Amino acid sequence: MSEFGFGGDVVTGRTVRVTVPVAAFNDLDAIQRVQRDVLGQLGCEACCSGWDIRFELARQFVVDEQLTVRALGPLVR
Repeated sequence: MSEFGFGGDVVTGRTVRVTVPVAAFNDLDAIQRVQRDVLGQLGCEACCSGWDIRFELARQFVVDEQLTVRALGPLVR
């Protein structure tokens, strides 16, 4: 299986990245629903065997023409 670096991590063809908003990331019921849906789309709601699933907090910024940087959504510090 081929591998390549992504931000210092080794990523393979079985790596799945899931970006989750802070509100869901900090809510056990919500993150379990997200996990169940992702697993279902990968083929089985109850099994992640063979997948390298990486849950990441949503951290996005936008820069306008005046070079003002602002966050899109809440950030965790």
